[in-house]
Amino acid sequence: MARILAVTSRLPFPPREGHQLRAWHLLRALASRHDVTLLSFRREDDLPDETAPLHQAMTHVEMFRIPSERSPSALGTAVLRGTLTRTPFLAAKYDSAALRSRLRALAREADLVHFDMLPLMAHADCVPAGTPVVLNAHNVEHQLLERRAEIETRTWARHFLSGQVSRLKAFERWACERADAVLACSDVDAQDLRGLATVRDLRVIPNGVDLNENRPSSSTTDPDRLVFVGQMGWFPNRDGVEWFLREVFPRILAQRPQTRFELVGKADGFEVPEAVAANVTLAGFVDDLRPHVHAASVYVVPLRAGSGTRLKVLEAMALGKAIVTTSVGSEGIALQHGESALYADDAESFAQATLALLDSPDRAAQLGAAARRLAEAEYGWDAIGVRLLQCYDELLSSSIALATPAPVPAPIGPRLGAIDA
Repeated sequence: MARILAVTSRLPFPPREGHQLRAWHLLRALASRHDVTLLSFRREDDLPDETAPLHQAMTHVEMFRIPSERSPSALGTAVLRGTLTRTPFLAAKYDSAALRSRLRALAREADLVHFDMLPLMAHADCVPAGTPVVLNAHNVEHQLLERRAEIETRTWARHFLSGQVSRLKAFERWACERADAVLACSDVDAQDLRGLATVRDLRVIPNGVDLNENRPSSSTTDPDRLVFVGQMGWFPNRDGVEWFLREVFPRILAQRPQTRFELVGKADGFEVPEAVAANVTLAGFVDDLRPHVHAASVYVVPLRAGSGTRLKVLEAMALGKAIVTTSVGSEGIALQHGESALYADDAESFAQATLALLDSPDRAAQLGAAARRLAEAEYGWDAIGVRLLQCYDELLSSSIALATPAPVPAPIGPRLGAIDA
């Protein structure tokens, strides 16, 4: 049994977003065999009163507020660091003296330190030499930011985001080379990270789904309902749904005017185009998304940006739903066009694929059943947890190979405080 120190960017439980689901299930798998101490940032909308399962699974949990969420001055400082130094804003916003102090103290007794998500690697200098560091890479972050900058319509925002891409890319390269091992979500992400950096040990630990909690239903579906699950605060979700409502859904309504689209997930400030508003329902955040997905005939994934693998797509597969997706929307998931899902990357093709399944319930049922079988074969969290534990066993037993961390490049530096002159 090893002593693992984990750091997360927000409380992983209760999991309400995709990256929380991945963090929670991986940490729970580690805690099934090892002593896991968790240092976690707490966002404004996290629910510390509902974290009993987290405390039960972990050996010890400590929470920290994100400085840039607590005061305008802290946010301003993070923006300045992200603008005037080589440190990207994504990393600067998590600069916390309180967390660094505890990390430095606890890392002395740890056998391995697990950083969940890229920006937290800015604190890797708090880990003593010789203690293995693992980066859990949820995405290839600079690619996601680059795509967001390309699509952004506001001039000031596009300028800021574009200026961040090179900083984030350099930081991501450094982080992958600093880590003793990197966990990628998919083969695609692993290939991109290898092209970015010289990674000493890169493992693919895919995202998964709870197969027991997510099962197909025998309840009646609405033959005219489409559904998408995802909160609109995450750029790829918002961009994809805006594209769907602007370019795809009107084409569907032209042939099936009775079709309805339901968006499940936080949608504060999201504006539905007036032309389709009568046929769109914003369900908002729900405690249980399964009834909403079960009620729909087709699950649409109109994403045009992002990396990693979409946990909500895996849930839709486990629930046995027919899926229409872009190539990006289900990247890293072994769905096969025409066998377990339909793929379409332009508005007309996406609309026609969706209409084909609405017009053929039997075909939709066949695709949904195939998607469930694929989820059972490849994406159960229990099987993924076994793979993760095997990976960590190898890392922990290879202390000699992991003893010397890569040098920290001067342009980025381990500390976020200095502003370049």
